[in-house]
Amino acid sequence: MDFLRSKQAGVQRDFTGTLADAPDVFALDEIVKFGLTSTVSTIAYDPVQSLLAVGTHQNSNASGEVHVFGQKRVHVIFKLPRNASIKILQLFDSKIVVLDSKNDVTVFDMETPGAPGMGYSPPGVVTTLRTDPCLDWVFLGLQTGEVIAYDMDRETLSPFRTPNFWRERSPKARLLPVVSLALHPKDVGTLLIGYSEGAVVYSFKQNVVLHYLEFQIPPGAPGADTELAMIRTLRKPHILSAIWHPTGTFVCTTHEDSVMVIWNPKDGSIVQARTLEDSNVHLPGNLPGATLSNVESISIRQPIFKIAWCSTSNPDDTSLLIAGGNPMTVSTKGMTLIDLGPTPNMLTSSTQVVTDHFASPRRQRILPISTEHDVVDFCLIPKLSPHYGCAHDPIAVVALLASGELVTLSFPDGQPLSPATLLHPSLVLAHPFTSRVDVSAVNRQRWLGMIRPLQTREIIMGGIEHVKPLRRYESRTIVQSSHSNGTVRIWDLGHGDEVENDIILELDVARVLQRGIDLKIECVSLAGVSAETAVGMETGEVVVFRWTKNVFFGRTSEDEELLKRAESVTAKGLNDGIRDAKMRADPEVKEGLLPICVLDQKCGSVIALKMSDVGFCAVAYQTGHLCVLDMRGPAVIYHESISSLTKEIKRASFRKPSHPTATEKATCLEFGVLTLEGDEYSSIALFVGTSLGRILSFKLLPQQGGAFTCIYVGSNNLDDSPILSITPINSDSSRRSWATPQALANLREGIKTPGVIVAVSKYEARIFKPPQARGAHKSWSDEFVCHAATVTELEDYGICLTMVMEPGILVSYSLPGLKSIGAQLSLRQIFEKERMGAARVLESGHILGWTGEHEIGLLYQWGKGVGPKDTPSDTLYNLSAPPLPRPTISNLQWLSGTQHVSIADLDLLIGGPDRPMSKKQQQAARTAANAERDASRRGGQASDSGGASGEGVFANMARNMRERTEKLSFTTDTMDRLEESSASFAEDVSKYVSQQKRKALLGGITGKWF
Repeated sequence: MDFLRSKQAGVQRDFTGTLADAPDVFALDEIVKFGLTSTVSTIAYDPVQSLLAVGTHQNSNASGEVHVFGQKRVHVIFKLPRNASIKILQLFDSKIVVLDSKNDVTVFDMETPGAPGMGYSPPGVVTTLRTDPCLDWVFLGLQTGEVIAYDMDRETLSPFRTPNFWRERSPKARLLPVVSLALHPKDVGTLLIGYSEGAVVYSFKQNVVLHYLEFQIPPGAPGADTELAMIRTLRKPHILSAIWHPTGTFVCTTHEDSVMVIWNPKDGSIVQARTLEDSNVHLPGNLPGATLSNVESISIRQPIFKIAWCSTSNPDDTSLLIAGGNPMTVSTKGMTLIDLGPTPNMLTSSTQVVTDHFASPRRQRILPISTEHDVVDFCLIPKLSPHYGCAHDPIAVVALLASGELVTLSFPDGQPLSPATLLHPSLVLAHPFTSRVDVSAVNRQRWLGMIRPLQTREIIMGGIEHVKPLRRYESRTIVQSSHSNGTVRIWDLGHGDEVENDIILELDVARVLQRGIDLKIECVSLAGVSAETAVGMETGEVVVFRWTKNVFFGRTSEDEELLKRAESVTAKGLNDGIRDAKMRADPEVKEGLLPICVLDQKCGSVIALKMSDVGFCAVAYQTGHLCVLDMRGPAVIYHESISSLTKEIKRASFRKPSHPTATEKATCLEFGVLTLEGDEYSSIALFVGTSLGRILSFKLLPQQGGAFTCIYVGSNNLDDSPILSITPINSDSSRRSWATPQALANLREGIKTPGVIVAVSKYEARIFKPPQARGAHKSWSDEFVCHAATVTELEDYGICLTMVMEPGILVSYSLPGLKSIGAQLSLRQIFEKERMGAARVLESGHILGWTGEHEIGLLYQWGKGVGPKDTPSDTLYNLSAPPLPRPTISNLQWLSGTQHVSIADLDLLIGGPDRPMSKKQQQAARTAANAERDASRRGGQASDSGGASGEGVFANMARNMRERTEKLSFTTDTMDRLEESSASFAEDVSKYVSQQKRKALLGGITGKWF
């Protein structure tokens, strides 16, 4: 059968070679994974270690995880002991503290990356927790209103427990959970506890509540309400959070009605109460007009999802960053920044000055986000200090949207920052979510020449990657991830080896098309040698990028008018639906992948795209049209409907067409250089696979003047299912005969390239000589459906046809015999079943597919069965970067009566005098004991050897008698001291008894006479 198929295909040799006789080489390796298995639930950042961590939600396929990212490709995953979502995540020093949805607290140690964490089940439902970089304690706020402290170092619960202080103030309240905990930024002995009905300022040293902070809106005060009936009542909005001013001068509480209240913690008085728009909303004033009582005039506000009290390098120069709190009618999504400016001196400023400071900020603006989703959480990126609420001198902010996507903004100007130069590729896939992933094999030298065009400040610089082997392949596996905001990010996926060029290139299609909507990307094609990139849109445009220098580098906003004029003049000379896009390049990029032109044929959405290495781009449209673009102009050299090329061929088939009246469309495009059937010369050929199982062949021939023409030469038929893969092969050397610059040079020298085509549809594979030879074929039953296929090669063995089939298996066939070889490899436990059709097979034997909701994985079919557990972990914790000292109170605060509580004092107050030794202390004690024991043992051995070698019998006897006499003398002295101590004790007891008798006698006399 193999011999017959070889003859039918017109191939005289076996391409597979020894690969067919080596079943042991077929084994899956899990090379690398990028992305997140689920959506992000929370974010945390450690400025000392310079690490960013995200927690994820639980879904049907994966449990919540903690992903810690460092510089370059540093990435470590910590898994929860059981299925749950991450609710709260905090980083400090070497610890990661996690509160999950199952109410368990887990502490991971970054000194042992990826190791299981230490779990703790609190005695109640935990509603919030708080840690500090310089403390060993985790303060847990319970639903009952109590606060307990867990000792992370000793791995035990401390005896410290505070009662529900607010219940003492409001005993009739039914439920008073703790909603917020915050340690004083400078006084570690003061804790701000937020309950649902109010907040308290608690002193550890005095073990008392210093002040109760209860917010009430009297009748007539507007608050955040616009309804007249509500304004006339007394309101007590519940608290959502409570935070400190960076220096501890004030306290800010946010409430469920979106009101922010500023308090003076010295006396518990209200300084200011305001919304994002109005101030003094707690003071009775003029009632709104009668029109406000109408339902149409009622304004509904967003809750305040999160608030942070930020500061510059000067802790007294502050601002408030708020997520939420806007009216629902506001169309602009984003965060609000209230720049308060320098804080007034409380000793010299009047009450009115302090009130006006919060009522009239220096500046207030919205940090806009171009999305329809709200910001529900954010994480500030400080320069250095983890203190002051981790909001000291931040340079950027990473925002979490309600959809689970991420947005990065600069601080405080709020300019969008590209994650390509700041974040790990796994986070880039969620910034925003990836709608499509394409992959190409790019020449290594070409990729190394594509250096980073912009040098920006890095925000994540911690961690060290584990040692990886040097490059294994001449071509690099380059991923093109398409995102919903119209950006394409291009980066090296790697093969588990050292990534020499770890940059992420970003193509901004929205900038080129000059719009912010209708930016869905349907397909991307990257040429492996020239690196020219084509991006096809759902709206029908094709944007072509090329690596070149920017002739418009340094253009300013004043040049925009000249730009528009130039575009209008250029548009008059263009035809065929092509317009110049060079002027739409980013003026800050000096050299990079820059836009060249935009092709718009008005034929519906782009469904297939192929950019060649010899200057041609083929585009297939939803309407069934095919367009070929010559980039030397650029010019359209072919545009025609596929269905009009040939008449429908009626032939007998055991499988009926699924859509007999459907429009025939191109599904697969490939360029090659080979000799077509009946020709005496080789030429550039374009092969088009259609949705009805046909292979169309075109020749691209040169004309006078350097132009090319595209000619249809014939077709071949497989079954009625869509064509998935087309691979041209040199029938003499078994190498792939792609259209490359070297192949084009061979054409000029008259070198002929005999070749065949290996085509694969959903139900059939065929190898034939184009365009119309019958060739050899192999089909399979309806139980198996092919999703992806290509011709792969294992060096020193041979080539084969590798396919991803519907049951979730990887199968291989010999060429040209199309005989099954090797073992079937299961992909069901690795790739998602629902997205098995999105898998991609590379020529090197690698398979790319979706392993999670937002995670891609790379496999290798000729591996050794290696999985993620066999890969060493990256190093996260830097021992030479200990936590920075905690800020303390000033001399003026100490003179004014503030009691200074050190960390040692707090450890004693919380842990008590019976706190066990820490692990480090126990280890140090064991090390000292072992060293002492070894030293005594070595000393004894030395003395024994010295006595045996240098002393005679009588000298040894004399030494032993001398030691015995010394020991007897020591014993005698000890007994004498014991006798003296006993006598002294007896004398003391006698004196004590005499004193008690005297006191009893005097007491009786006093009671009798007086």
